[in-house]
Amino acid sequence: MPSQHPGRPTGLNNLAIAMYTQFEQLGRMPDLEGAIMLHREALHLRPPGHPDRSTSLNNLAVAMHTEFEQLGKMSNLKKAIALHRVALKLRPPGHPNRSKSLSNLAIAVLSQFKQLGNMSDLKEAIMLHREALKLNPPGHPERSSILNYMAIAVHTQFKQLGEMSDLEEAINFELASEYIYAGPTIRLKYTLTWAKLAHQYRHKSAGHAYRKALLLLEQCLTIFPTPQLQHSFFQTVPRISELASNAVSCAIESGDLKEAVEVWEQGRGILWSKMRAYRYPIEQLKSQNAVLAEQFENVTLQLDQLTTMYDSGSQSSGSHVFEKQLKTKRQLNKRWNDLIKEIQSSPGFQTFLTIPSFSNIKRVASEGPVILVNISQHHSDALILFNVDSDPINVPLPDTAEYTVFEIVSCSSLAHSSQVHDDLYMDETINKVLKHLWKYIVCHIFQRLEDLGLAENSRIWWCLSGKLCALPIHAAQPFLDPQQKLSQKYIHSYTSTLSSLIRAREGIEEKERGITPRILAMATSSLEKVYEEIEVVQNVGCDVQKLIGSQVTHSTVLDGLAKSPWFHFASHGHLDTKQPFKSSIELHDNARFTILDLMKANLPNAELAVLSACHTAAVDQDNTPDEGISLAAGMQFCGFRGVVGTVGAMDDHIGPFLAKEFYKRMLHLKNRNKPVDFRDAAKCLRAVTRKMRRDEEFKGSHCWVPLVHIGA
Repeated sequence: MPSQHPGRPTGLNNLAIAMYTQFEQLGRMPDLEGAIMLHREALHLRPPGHPDRSTSLNNLAVAMHTEFEQLGKMSNLKKAIALHRVALKLRPPGHPNRSKSLSNLAIAVLSQFKQLGNMSDLKEAIMLHREALKLNPPGHPERSSILNYMAIAVHTQFKQLGEMSDLEEAINFELASEYIYAGPTIRLKYTLTWAKLAHQYRHKSAGHAYRKALLLLEQCLTIFPTPQLQHSFFQTVPRISELASNAVSCAIESGDLKEAVEVWEQGRGILWSKMRAYRYPIEQLKSQNAVLAEQFENVTLQLDQLTTMYDSGSQSSGSHVFEKQLKTKRQLNKRWNDLIKEIQSSPGFQTFLTIPSFSNIKRVASEGPVILVNISQHHSDALILFNVDSDPINVPLPDTAEYTVFEIVSCSSLAHSSQVHDDLYMDETINKVLKHLWKYIVCHIFQRLEDLGLAENSRIWWCLSGKLCALPIHAAQPFLDPQQKLSQKYIHSYTSTLSSLIRAREGIEEKERGITPRILAMATSSLEKVYEEIEVVQNVGCDVQKLIGSQVTHSTVLDGLAKSPWFHFASHGHLDTKQPFKSSIELHDNARFTILDLMKANLPNAELAVLSACHTAAVDQDNTPDEGISLAAGMQFCGFRGVVGTVGAMDDHIGPFLAKEFYKRMLHLKNRNKPVDFRDAAKCLRAVTRKMRRDEEFKGSHCWVPLVHIGA
């Protein structure tokens, strides 16, 4: 019988690792089962005495532990622990991979404690982690991971015994896990755990942990050069969508409302904000100092990759390899910090990777109150920025606010779905949503605004968090008195972030006011009324460039947008929940003009966009609930100072009515002596919806509730 090929065990091991990695990425059980089968065969070909037997034992044990986590079979966990114990015996003191075996056995034994409750298992897990930690001194690539698992084990002991020393030690381990020699993605993962633990037990380090996590998230995004990659990374980080709201609630608990606003702006709309306040400065830096920008991006990427490339399971990774990696990492880390300082010393980049200050943010309230509504698992609050001279005002919301928001999101989603064709059912559902929003959120805020003396018909801006971004808070009302239209007491607008609203107002006074704008009016659709709507726009009495049917292409739209301060779109809008930056408006022949296309446009004169289509201001409620990635938000971030859009479905027959009544007021067709100002859009939209509510054809909630204004 021919002898076994000497390289077969290694080949089996490598293939098993590849299948296991594929399982981690795709979650397919056949990949995990295949990896276990291959690891078993490799172990069989590495009998006692084989130099690589401990590696096969360890890899098979890890895979079987993972199978236990997926299927819950205790037999798998017991086998994994037994295999780890044998592997550890083959890795005595001095073995380069002993710390990995100690750590893996500790993790498996802790899992057994959680299943069976034997305190001896918990004590052993902590003991094993402590021994592993001694073998991973500061600077070791595995130290962060062991510190994190150590914190989990000690925290588990705290929950069992209630000893405060255990809690303090667990938090100290998490503090240590942020140490500088790990890459930003690893540090972010562990800092999130630290923040959660510290906040849960009101530890003094909680605020610092949240700040650190937000800063690390910014650093992580530098590694991913495109919005799609950033969005994909965002979805891989557990609890990341809760980070900003929990950080705000933590700051409110400490009584520092200014810090709460700063943290809000740092963490709110992370992908949008960093594209404007972070990624774009890198692009701008490239035009000023391409070498410096490229060096920063390269060093950040290398620093992160170096953390993950250390393979402690490889027999070839001896101490000389570790020392080389440690030296490289220290050099990269020093270079990275030096580059940040160099960038911050460049003109226009002083605030690069720094936390926004309240003194700069508060000017957002220069034209009226801005209301931040924070829905958190800890507690929910509204923060009112009433004017530029006042400190933030806290309005605590009912403890049930978070539960209520989650409860009505699905109700609202169904009500605004284009699949629902029963107007009466839709109106009843929407009215239920509006009533709950009033009771649990808006009535408390309005009462405080009244106490502050805010006059009726004043403008207010909403800046929302979490799943609340998907709800029509502007229309909330109690429905107690049919004549009481409390939702229209003020003129409502939204903004995705505070900075975007500040930018939308910049330079307005420098522009010549009163000039009738040029409008790009575009339509391409099988919908019956869109061409009638475009004809209405064309006849409003100003310069209108009309694009319909085959005229509507990427090039004509880009050219028209560059030349026209105002843009009116009547067709289909498409929300892409998988890749929100590919949300689009429909062009000729089913082509799509996406948010990414819009980001490439040069829009020096952009003022007002009216997106008369379904779901143009709608956001994805599941994948990135705190991001507000929509077509309307894209218009705002890419240069339009004000945007009219829809948070739900829009009936075809509403378009011509909206166009006629909106532009009649915007262009002052009854009084040509009044100056034209795009900032009147919110007021004019309110007038249109008021008229809709009086008109028998349009007064249903499904007609007027979806219409929203965003921006200045």
